[in-house]
Amino acid sequence: MEHIIYQKTYQEYKQELDAVLTRTAEDFVQIGYLLKVARDTNILAESGYATVTDFAKAEYGIDKTQVSRFISINDRFSENGYSDHLMQNYQGFGYAKLTLMLQIPNEINEALPPTLSKTEIQAIKDEVDAESQVSDIEVEIEKAEAAAVTDKPMLPPEGSPLQRNLWQLGKEQEDLFRKLWEICNKSNYPRSTAIMDALIPQGDAVYTVRIPGERRTQIIINSDGATVINLKTLERHEYAPQKICLEVDSLFLGGSSPEERYKKLYGEDLTPEEPEIAPVQPDETPKEKKPEKRKESRVTKANTEPKKKPKEPDKKPEQMTIQGAAPDPAPEEPETQVNDSSSRKTDEDNQNTDTMGSEEQVPGQTNIEKDFPQYCPDEGDQCAAYRQSIRGSVENLVRYVEMDLISAARQQLSDIAGYLDRLEELSKGGGQDAEDVETGTGEGV
Repeated sequence: MEHIIYQKTYQEYKQELDAVLTRTAEDFVQIGYLLKVARDTNILAESGYATVTDFAKAEYGIDKTQVSRFISINDRFSENGYSDHLMQNYQGFGYAKLTLMLQIPNEINEALPPTLSKTEIQAIKDEVDAESQVSDIEVEIEKAEAAAVTDKPMLPPEGSPLQRNLWQLGKEQEDLFRKLWEICNKSNYPRSTAIMDALIPQGDAVYTVRIPGERRTQIIINSDGATVINLKTLERHEYAPQKICLEVDSLFLGGSSPEERYKKLYGEDLTPEEPEIAPVQPDETPKEKKPEKRKESRVTKANTEPKKKPKEPDKKPEQMTIQGAAPDPAPEEPETQVNDSSSRKTDEDNQNTDTMGSEEQVPGQTNIEKDFPQYCPDEGDQCAAYRQSIRGSVENLVRYVEMDLISAARQQLSDIAGYLDRLEELSKGGGQDAEDVETGTGEGV
């Protein structure tokens, strides 16, 4: 680049730079401009310094990094990118804030209000950085997963970017949802004023939201309206205050309570409010005055964590009892059972009947049929017992099928098959009961 002839002498130039450095913080753009002059012209020819960084370090203690930062600020925020005047929409920010804003895209910077603190601008930068770490593949996978869920509305309604992101804002910020619902459904004074007061209690605000399967979006709101910016594509949309109020009203109006409206909009329950704790009464003795509570941040970050379900009190699981079904085995040691004529009437004892004769006899073990014949039922009674068991099992089978208890229904089919096998064995022994079973004239067939 050819050197440009600068009309002032080195001493005049240095006096001008000295004056700028002692002014307010907003004059930093002039510092950047003058450093650019030293870099791009021949003004340092009579100074003895070879470069602008040598000059700034020796004369003002400004190192190479600071020189670069001043020049970059002038490039980004001065009129036409090369002047000693800060652009109108950046006046009032100061050096520290604009240094952070160097790392934020211009599309976002242009909409930020100067009332934001350095900490709040840092929070905006954090959101921009976080979104830059999310790959397009991750977003597509998340979008497919959200679209696959059909039992509740996971995605926002089809509408303007403002409406869709306000929908997500209400889902993420439940306290704000309650406020806006109260205003839309119970407010008597001008609703538009109340809506704007709720959204920007400090005069302006920056909300960051993340719709499932989409990129982070910032809603920058002030009394003049709202700007919706996609943090990945940097696509921007501008909305007047009247449009903001109309979209809020269309989303939050309806339902007999905020819980009912939230359930309808998002398909999930609104987190219950924590009960208010009564304030402790002050003692009569004077105490030191507590510092005032810090104002809430104007910047709200996207809530990307899944909602925590309210903790339910621990309950002992209750056992489901079905009429006709055998109860679960008790944890105690098993007891020896003796089947008499009265116990045969219950399903459990009837089901145990077919296992008594099928188990392998252990040498020395008592055999009820041989040792205690007076307690053993005759073949006629056994057939009647099996028929009764089959009736109960068939009723249970129908009941289990109606309740979709398929495993239990299969077990009943197995039991019925076992009872039929026992009846078949008894029928081969002959007698009236055998004829009844084979001809189908017996009880329950």
